Amino acid sequence: MATPPPHPNAPQGNPAAPQGGYAPNGAPAHGQNAYAHGPYAQGPHPQNPYAQGPYAQNAAYAVPGTTQAPHPPQGQNPFAPVGGYDPAGAPPLTPGCRICAAQPAGDMTVRQHTGLLVAMRFSKMEGPFCRSCATAIHREMTTKTLAGGWWSPVSLALFTPLTLLWNLYVRTRIRKLPHPTTPSPTGVVMDQGKPVLQRPLAYVVLLLPALWLAAYIFNEMSG
Repeated sequence: MATPPPHPNAPQGNPAAPQGGYAPNGAPAHGQNAYAHGPYAQGPHPQNPYAQGPYAQNAAYAVPGTTQAPHPPQGQNPFAPVGGYDPAGAPPLTPGCRICAAQPAGDMTVRQHTGLLVAMRFSKMEGPFCRSCATAIHREMTTKTLAGGWWSPVSLALFTPLTLLWNLYVRTRIRKLPHPTTPSPTGVVMDQGKPVLQRPLAYVVLLLPALWLAAYIFNEMSG
């Protein structure tokens, strides 16, 4: 039986397809989007929301036509933001001075000893210190050791000499430290004061032989 010709005003394609975009068998019409109309209509393929802005992908190794990038080249930090700070390529951070936070600073320990006739006291200050703060601490603690480290027998014979030798070694390390290259971010600046040998308190140690001599003379005269 001959098929009647289509109506002149009928749309091209499936003559039985409704205008909503579906053929009778449930398949979308040729060249027509099934969801082109209605509350769930879709527009063009959505653009990658991260294609622009601060989290844009690295175009240097992105695959054209995709929204994802493959693994970065070998040796490159995958978490480094594009054009930003890369922790892997940055120089290692060094701790600043514990007193003023200036850099560079070195790890060192300055000691002090005090003899108290029948007792002893040990003190120390641990770094890191910059050169300025280490010098101030070294001068202060060494001077106090010279002044008060001789007033017990064990301190006189052992601990005070060892403490002074240790601080002498620390002094050589302080001299190797460069001067701070940046000002103190905390604003704290220690006063270095005069060198140890220019402080009168450091010469209290010289009074000890004089006292012994005076005590010996007194005992001889009284006996």
